[in-house]
Amino acid sequence: GRTMKLSEVADEAFASGLLGKGIAILPEEGAVYAPVDGTVSALFPTGHAIGLVSGGGTEVLVHVGMDTVKLEGKGFEMFVKDGDFVKKGDKLMAFDIQYIKEHAKSEACIAVFTGLTEEEEVVMKRSGHVNEQEEIAEIVSC
Repeated sequence: GRTMKLSEVADEAFASGLLGKGIAILPEEGAVYAPVDGTVSALFPTGHAIGLVSGGGTEVLVHVGMDTVKLEGKGFEMFVKDGDFVKKGDKLMAFDIQYIKEHAKSEACIAVFTGLTEEEEVVMKRSGHVNEQEEIAEIVSC
């Protein structure tokens, strides 16, 4: 997909950073891949979001689309369960981009780091078109 600044997404809570610092991707493929090695810490019953904790303790929330909780799971398929260990690049879920475009505000995918300190920032390493194997952001201390 194509990288976006978190401030560009169509949801004020994410765009303002209220839910954490992070990045956004406008997907071209209806799949979410693990951004880190870690453990699945939360699966939302509606299938639109997954929480992960990396081996180093970093918490990541991956959220697909805006207002997709209202879809009640339609258009989503999970490939992991709570407590599973995943490796970076493992396929976590699939989603129907067209269905989301038709029934939600946006198909943008968000990755927010929910436990960062004030001194930590998410820095984009790549912009524009990226694929699931590329490292596109890193956490740095300011």
